[in-house]
Amino acid sequence: MIQDRPELVKYFASKNPGHLFLFVLPLWYLSVKFISSSNVSSGPILIAFIIGAIYWTFLEYAIHRWVYHTHFKTRILSYFLGSFHLYHHKEVGDRRVYNSGFLMIYFVTPLVISPFLLMTRDSGILGALILGLSTAYFIYECVHFLIHYKKFESGYMAYIQSYHFHHHDKAPNKNFGNTSHIWDLLLGTYDERYKTYRMPESSEFSLILAKKG
Repeated sequence: MIQDRPELVKYFASKNPGHLFLFVLPLWYLSVKFISSSNVSSGPILIAFIIGAIYWTFLEYAIHRWVYHTHFKTRILSYFLGSFHLYHHKEVGDRRVYNSGFLMIYFVTPLVISPFLLMTRDSGILGALILGLSTAYFIYECVHFLIHYKKFESGYMAYIQSYHFHHHDKAPNKNFGNTSHIWDLLLGTYDERYKTYRMPESSEFSLILAKKG
C-alpha cells in the first residue's frame, strides 16, 4: 500500500517520537483525569499502571510477530497490514516509517484498550491501565527510533540494538521484541545468537541514520 500511495506515510507514520508526543499527550491527559476523579488508593493505581505497561510489551511482540510478519492468504490483509513494516525492512534508511503516526495510533487505540473494559469499569483503575500502556508504548517508539538513529556501544541500548538488528539482518522469524526479549523467551522465538552478532559495515550504513550523515 505504501508503495502505491506514498502520501499516506505522513498520516500513518512519524519521523520521530517528538511528533508522537503530541498524539499520545491526550491519552495521558485523559488517563490522569480519570485517576484524579477516582477514590481508589495509590496501591491499586500503581498495580494497574504496571499491568498496563506489561500488557503493552506483549502487544509489541504480538503485533510484530503475528501481524507484521504473517503472510496472510488474503491479499487485502497483506496489502494493508503488512505494507509499512515490509517497507521498513526493505527501506530501513527511510526515517519516515521509524514511528507510527496519529492515524495508526487512533485506529489501534480502541482495539488495544477494549480488553480493559472487561477487567474494570472503575475510572481510576481504567485510567491507570491506559496510562501504563500508553507510557510503555511511547518508550517503545523512542527506543525504536534511537536504535535506528545511532550506534550504541554499551548498556541497555546496545543490547536492544543488537537484538533488533539481528532480527533485521539474520533472523526475521526470531527476536520480535523491540524493548526486551521476555516474550520471545516465553513463546519460543528467542535467538541468543544476537549476543555474538556483529553488524557488518554495510548493514550499519543501511540501518543507522547517523551513518548517512
